[in-house]
Formats: sequence, structure tokens, C-alpha cells
Amino acid sequence: MGTYLTGTYSVIHSATTADFDNFVYDAIYFSTSTGPMQVNGNTVNGAIGETLEVTLDGNTTTPIAGILLLGNPIAPQTKVQTGLISGDSHNEVWQFVDIKTGLPTNG
Repeated sequence: MGTYLTGTYSVIHSATTADFDNFVYDAIYFSTSTGPMQVNGNTVNGAIGETLEVTLDGNTTTPIAGILLLGNPIAPQTKVQTGLISGDSHNEVWQFVDIKTGLPTNG
């Protein structure tokens, strides 16, 4: 279930602090009437005090002044390489991740 369904957000970023590599944004809050801006490849105008609940694609969204992005950090385990990381059929090196912490395990 996406956070847009529960309204649970742990970060609020402005257009200048947006970080699509490390955060997922599920809503845009318009702190002023603003627009047009590109949201997931579509042109959007915002009204002051309104919230647009949509998961944003960082490749097709261009934040502008007068908006706040609401979202959450990307889970750590999505940043860790798992499985077979090197070797051949006789000398393999594997890396596993603790699903609770997202950190590599020792064995």
C-alpha cells in the first residue's frame, strides 16, 4: 500500500531540496497558487492549500517554487546488492541482506 493511501509522510522537501534518488514522493502540497509545472509528464496548475496525491516520477516531474513534496526515504535494502555478486560455478561470492535492517549479513 502506498503512503498516499494512508497520508503518512516522513519528509517534506521544497523544489530546491527535492531528491528523487533517495526519496519517493507521494504528494505535492501547493503553498501558493502556482503553475504550470510538469508532474509525471503532465502540465499541472496548483491552487493554494491544495494537495495533489500522486506518486511522482523524478524523470518526468519538474518541481517549481511554491510547492512542497511529501514523501518517505527509499528503503535501505533497495540500495544493497544481493545475490551472486562475483565468481564462476566453482568460486562464487554471495551477499545476503537482513530483511529487517536492510544491512548485509555475514553469512
